[in-house]
Amino acid sequence: MTEPGTYRYHLRTESADVEVVAARLWAAGALGVLEHPDELVAWFPDARAPVPPDGSWAFEPDRDWQAAWKATIHPVRAGGFVVVPTWRVEEHREQAGDTTVVLDPGRAFGSGHHATTMMCLEALDALDLDARRVIDVGCGSGILSVAAALRGARVIALDVDPDAIAVTAHNAVRNDVTVDARLGSVDEVSSPADVVVANLVTDVVIELAPALIARTAGTLVLGGIASERAEEVTAALVAAGADLDLRPPEHRDGWACLQARRPRVVEAARVRRTEAP
Repeated sequence: MTEPGTYRYHLRTESADVEVVAARLWAAGALGVLEHPDELVAWFPDARAPVPPDGSWAFEPDRDWQAAWKATIHPVRAGGFVVVPTWRVEEHREQAGDTTVVLDPGRAFGSGHHATTMMCLEALDALDLDARRVIDVGCGSGILSVAAALRGARVIALDVDPDAIAVTAHNAVRNDVTVDARLGSVDEVSSPADVVVANLVTDVVIELAPALIARTAGTLVLGGIASERAEEVTAALVAAGADLDLRPPEHRDGWACLQARRPRVVEAARVRRTEAP
């Protein structure tokens, strides 16, 4: 008789593609995925899953993999935001001034622990979001969308993954906020927003740079950028929008977060509002 259990897949990763590889593991039918500094570990019901190549398999006797994964996820602070997993809500004690984001990542990227997500949250924390229009491109678990909505923003969340849209909608309801979650990318939205945040991967940020700038009427926040490629992204932004006011990138754990403002667009919008009857 075959011993009951699961198959563990170890795959070493490069910093620039960890989110993409994790998404591929989920898509291959992973029961759970853990991220370590230099590798991803995923569990599968058998060793025939269509996983990314060059990893190694190991049989693991039956265990509560979900409990093991949950045990590694704790509340995390990013500026004034505190991201609390759903299974830790009862033990969490909110401090004065905190904005608590209750999150169940589900089958989508974004628990708040990754450096790219933390830097994007901190960037949002520094902005006045009340009554502002925000577009979150590549929303994943909806962590950035929900955080912005909790600060009073009107949010459109976009993702090409249907699972991400479902998880985002679920997390919005859990936090008692409204998020307009739509399947698609930045082209799904035609008019500019006060804030556009896109926590993607370097190549996608470069590819979407013109469209992201076109949808930005104020501040653009970009994450998921490998630190060594930050200059490439900056060059793509400059080429796509000459009126951008670019801030120096912030770096953390091999990742970069870029912020840019469109001062002329902001000023034009201010004039229009002033002149409106």
